[in-house]
Amino acid sequence: MALIQSFYINNRKKVGEQQEKNSIAIVFSGRAVEMSLDEDYPFFASNNFYYLTGIREPNVVLIIKKDMDGLVTEKLFIEEADPFKEKWVGKKIDKEQAQGLSGIEVIDYSKNLAKEIGEVDEVDSAKLLYFDFKIPEHQSFKTKDENVQKFLKQCKLRDLHPILAKMRMIKTPAEIVAIKKANAMTKEGFKEMRTLIKPGIYEYELAAFFEYFLKKAGADGLAFESIVASGKNATTLHYVSNHAKLKAGDLILFDLGARVNGYCGDISRTLAVNGEMTFIQEKIVRMVESVQKEMFLAYKPGAVMKKLQGLAKDLFLEKCCDAGFIPKNQDITEFYYHGIGHSLGLDTHDLCPAGDLVLKPGMVLTVEPGLYMDKLGIGVRIEDDVVITANGCEVL
Repeated sequence: MALIQSFYINNRKKVGEQQEKNSIAIVFSGRAVEMSLDEDYPFFASNNFYYLTGIREPNVVLIIKKDMDGLVTEKLFIEEADPFKEKWVGKKIDKEQAQGLSGIEVIDYSKNLAKEIGEVDEVDSAKLLYFDFKIPEHQSFKTKDENVQKFLKQCKLRDLHPILAKMRMIKTPAEIVAIKKANAMTKEGFKEMRTLIKPGIYEYELAAFFEYFLKKAGADGLAFESIVASGKNATTLHYVSNHAKLKAGDLILFDLGARVNGYCGDISRTLAVNGEMTFIQEKIVRMVESVQKEMFLAYKPGAVMKKLQGLAKDLFLEKCCDAGFIPKNQDITEFYYHGIGHSLGLDTHDLCPAGDLVLKPGMVLTVEPGLYMDKLGIGVRIEDDVVITANGCEVL
């Protein structure tokens, strides 16, 4: 179930307020991508489109216009029903359903889109065109209509991405609830899955059980491909092969997330395959836990992401040297080579903020310190998600 209609209405209102006069914004849900001669990849709607409409169907277009007087109008274009195709792939969204989800009052069919965009009038035509410059190719709006192409070429381009990125960075209470649900479901799935951990089973068995649990529990699905990395595999940050057999004496690193109402959870844990850690393994795990606790205290309004990263590096260097794990040239990036965290929301790496991001209340971010000792075959990461509050952060 999507968030309530007023959420999407308010998001579109904010976009319209930030558009310049005499402009048009075009946001496309995306098109199916062919996987083989007779099948497409599973469709995933543009998150920015979903953020503005609550709709996840392919080939739907949102138009937001702002005239010379500052009046904002919006219109949605959906595909017309095809009774023959419906026998094969099911019904598409209709006008009533689209209106119910989005709150957009004026809804038309895609066959009339060219007329809507391509009506070139010297007085009323939009001169500024807003597109999202950073979305994947299959989610970018394209047309073969010559009149529309002519009109679009006459417009000056504006990037819609910075507007949406800034909006999406601060979560509403409803969005935070959705992320909490995603985390709770991730936690329960992990709790059930960890009972299966033992030497001799394969990483992919654990990954498959986690996905099965999420689907059975009613999640949208995975927030990202599950990382189930045992032994030395855990030193590869985005290891997703999940093909190795678990061995006694190894650690196993999990990086998992459920997607609920479009929003992602993102949790990492590191355990011993046979339930007991060696002295060295436990020492490394405890160092990572200690750094995470200190980072929780540092995540607060006004903190700058690149300074938080510097703090994490300093903490790790001190703790590693004290424990006898001395990196080459005192460079901790030998053992710790990723960021301390990232924004989280509709995307797992939600619009990838730069290092100079200043934390503000309502931001949701990960806190994920890790140490990766390739020569020892040990990789440890512990990750939780937090929302920035007025005075600090709350672990979700």
